[in-house]
Amino acid sequence: MLTLNRSVYTCLAIGLVQGLLLWLASHVAGSSLKHALVAFTLVGGINLILLGDSARQRGTIWLVAVFTLLMTAISAWVFHESGDLWRSDNWLEGSWLFFSVVITYIVTAFILSWPTREGRFARYEDLFRHAWDTVFIVLLGLLLNAVFWALLLLWGSLFKMLGMVALNTLFSTTGFICVSSMMVFALGLHMGRENDRVIGLLRGILLTLCRFLLPLSSMIAIVFTFALPFSGLAPIWDTGYSTPIMLCLVAVNLFFLNGVFQDGHSNSGYPVWLVRMVDLCLLCLPVLVVLAGYSSWLRIEQYGLTPSRLLAMLLVLVVFAHSVAAVWAVFASGSNWLGSLRVSNPWIALVCVVLLLAIHTPWFSPLQISAKNQVQRLLSGKTAVDTFDAQTLRYQLGLPGQLAYEALLAHVEQGKVLAEPERQVLLKRLKDADKGQGAHASADRLLEWIGPAVDGSEQFEALGMPGHLCRYPGCAMWAVDLDQDGQNEVLQVSKLKWSGPLYFFKRDAQGKWQRAGMFDIDDNPLELIELIREGKAKVVKPSFQSLEIGGVELSPRADKPSEP
Repeated sequence: MLTLNRSVYTCLAIGLVQGLLLWLASHVAGSSLKHALVAFTLVGGINLILLGDSARQRGTIWLVAVFTLLMTAISAWVFHESGDLWRSDNWLEGSWLFFSVVITYIVTAFILSWPTREGRFARYEDLFRHAWDTVFIVLLGLLLNAVFWALLLLWGSLFKMLGMVALNTLFSTTGFICVSSMMVFALGLHMGRENDRVIGLLRGILLTLCRFLLPLSSMIAIVFTFALPFSGLAPIWDTGYSTPIMLCLVAVNLFFLNGVFQDGHSNSGYPVWLVRMVDLCLLCLPVLVVLAGYSSWLRIEQYGLTPSRLLAMLLVLVVFAHSVAAVWAVFASGSNWLGSLRVSNPWIALVCVVLLLAIHTPWFSPLQISAKNQVQRLLSGKTAVDTFDAQTLRYQLGLPGQLAYEALLAHVEQGKVLAEPERQVLLKRLKDADKGQGAHASADRLLEWIGPAVDGSEQFEALGMPGHLCRYPGCAMWAVDLDQDGQNEVLQVSKLKWSGPLYFFKRDAQGKWQRAGMFDIDDNPLELIELIREGKAKVVKPSFQSLEIGGVELSPRADKPSEP
């Protein structure tokens, strides 16, 4: 039952201030100041509401202030002079938008545990409780907001039937949306914090699910690991997405493990043989993480650093640290099962926060590191001049990539790097990438021709061309004679990192290019583009011809021969 006492009024007051600040942020023109104000409002306000009266205990308020100012400063830098958040070159902004939530979640658990700490460090029991409870408390705040707005929409619709639209007009104003949403959200957080039984019940349900699912996920990890010597590692490298799959498997096992471990004082509740199976799974996890890291390293060694690859390696390091700590806990724990996790988990979480904060600063920006690495690989000869992706450097690595592109172009024009004829080849690729800016601005797409462009290639730049589905970050276009009639078709390969169909286009008798079909693929399109650039693509005559029955053409899909 909700009682209107001083704590409720304080909570509503914080929500009111948050709503007014968000309303003010919606009217700020500068992206940097706007996002800094949003970060200040959400991070500081949510921590104060969750802390309640504990904010004044043992200097906790200063921790909230320092953390809030830190998040505000990084948000201001990340969004400094940024444009549209969803542009392809705004990787850093999108990354911060996601990882700021992760950082806030981890640090908030430590802040909430600070008033009840023993000595200089928070108790693991408090970290465990706040880490799990905060999720449900925030979800309760969001749920209350959803119900609140559903009722307001119902209210507005009822009066609209009577011909009165004033309520709908009020509900749609920015000020009302910001203020009412934050006050209701703050009230939901307060209700969740005060109702320990409800939150504890939800936490117990989730932990029970973890105890039920851990044996299954452990068995999957064990079977997969022991199948590797028989299948070999080649299938893993050929997939193009082995790193996220194996990391997901490890992360799921670690998540379930911590759900069973809880605060480290209770027994797992498993029989001995099931505990040993979980221990065996923990011994397998570092092997899977090493394979995932090596898979990412192969792509870095072959194609150089990109922000996503740097982030993947950072994730590999964090998951590897958790995996090694789990293995150590198997052998080092005494009477309590995996008892050393009580020490390793908090420290790894803090290190993770430091790393995530670091990559969103100007000193360790993945965009800066990637741009520098791509240019160094080119100048050192690791990347061939005729395969250098100047468009990625120019358009997809943000401001550092643009600056690196301009510096490289100036050095090439002045004859300071490379020798002839490589210098002229590089100059052409850089100039072609710069010309792509016109298509980028006018047609909302970026096309790169591998080899000479076909006649009528300007048709692919037209927004209204039927069947042309290229979007950011662009497409690679390759002229190839697919039907062996002496006239080239055009194969279009998207530069998106996930697999999708490869469309090809054919020119009709009137000279218009039209989509003629597609190829289904499961590989990484970026790797296919590199293979085409290296000349490792060719037209192959099908082993089995198509079959026409009743005017319907059936295309064969041959099975792979089974090994004897």
